[in-house]
Amino acid sequence: MAMMVLDDNKPAAQSQSQTTRNNIAEAIVRLHRRGASTHLTQLLSKLKPADIGSVLNGFPEHRALEIFSKVAPPEHAALVMTELDDDHRRFVISQTPVEKIVEMLLTLPVEVREMAFTGLDPEISKRLEDALNQALEPDVSNELISYKPGTAGSLMETNIIAMSDQTTAGDAILAVQALSEHDSIFYLYVLDDMQRLIGVCSLRRLILADPKKTLREFTTTRLIKVHVDTPQGMVANMITRYRLLAIPVVDEFGVLVGQITIDNLIEIIQEENTNAILKMAGIASTKDTNVLSQSPFAIFRTRVPWLITAFVAYLMVSAILEGFEHTLEKVVQLAFFFPIVIGMSGNAGSQTGAVVVRGLALGTIHNAHFFKLLFKELGINIIQGGVYGVCLAAASYGIFHNHLLSITLGIAMTLSITFSAAIAMSLPFFFKRLGADPAVAAGPLALAFIDMVGSINYLTVAFFVFGL
Repeated sequence: MAMMVLDDNKPAAQSQSQTTRNNIAEAIVRLHRRGASTHLTQLLSKLKPADIGSVLNGFPEHRALEIFSKVAPPEHAALVMTELDDDHRRFVISQTPVEKIVEMLLTLPVEVREMAFTGLDPEISKRLEDALNQALEPDVSNELISYKPGTAGSLMETNIIAMSDQTTAGDAILAVQALSEHDSIFYLYVLDDMQRLIGVCSLRRLILADPKKTLREFTTTRLIKVHVDTPQGMVANMITRYRLLAIPVVDEFGVLVGQITIDNLIEIIQEENTNAILKMAGIASTKDTNVLSQSPFAIFRTRVPWLITAFVAYLMVSAILEGFEHTLEKVVQLAFFFPIVIGMSGNAGSQTGAVVVRGLALGTIHNAHFFKLLFKELGINIIQGGVYGVCLAAASYGIFHNHLLSITLGIAMTLSITFSAAIAMSLPFFFKRLGADPAVAAGPLALAFIDMVGSINYLTVAFFVFGL
């Protein structure tokens, strides 16, 4: 179970970490300038790949390449390469002999190798791919080709522990002990005579079991598994939702072909969460999320699509306000409180939208929950709207001593917040029904609709209360 720990010393720790990185960078630069290649290689071999990558990302690409060439052995250099940002990694790969890059890639898990090809020049990518395929064993090469990128099959690892359901617990324990160098032992998978997955057992349960019992007698048969063609985003959601360390992968016949561990999915989960946050902000997702490395025009292209839609919606709001020009002329005080009513309804809608979008993403909210959730959110926001409506009515009366204005503000605030909840809750379900990402419905588009409805509601209430 995940647990959050609050650390009062976090700013100090961050400052210390930054100081450490600066010291590392200075030491690397000093050795590099002196031409002390042997000492530089020794220093780099003792540093963590993440620390080296962080330092190199801050250097110009040519200097980063010169220092990267001193990293050894190949497995250490490969891990450093995975820590480089997209621009530095592409430059390093394009300027390093193909044979050396292949030597590094062979030390990485299959699912990590694909990142090396991202954004490369087609000619370089082709040479690297050909060289890698020649170096790989035929069965591994065929495995890479057979599964589509972005699916469970392309992410899985095949070094799993699987045994017959007739194996005794004692024999299984001895077999696990014989695999002391296995670094992905999370679960023991149980197979029938046809190699089909029929059970799974944690190592803790295996150790506590009666050594004479067969695996079939005590392993869990209620399985959580994925097919080789399951999208990687769905796999990430399942591992997160069920708090698993690994999830088995089966083919169309139910035969166990591999497993996906939480380590394989950390970057995928981060990418999925980042894309969801960007969509909720109305920003198109891109492979490069570092705003410092993008040009202004590239950033503009990712942000403009939904802002244009919101811009058109706000033009419609302006047209609506023009229709109530007579009302605003008669009661000028209405304009003073317009931002409060519209702003509060937008904030309430954002809260509801965030809860719904997150629930749909995690699978805790489904289409069948629509009306139950709608009535609950309406009830919550009627209470919120009523409280803020009374407060706003009292404040307005203290300023203008106009009871009709106070009544208008109280009713408008209550209705606007209530309507905003209904809109913010309904849009994600509507987008999901259309096959679009529900996160899009929590961005500028939703706020524009909420503001439009809030404006109509506010001025309509004023029109009737003041008898205009």
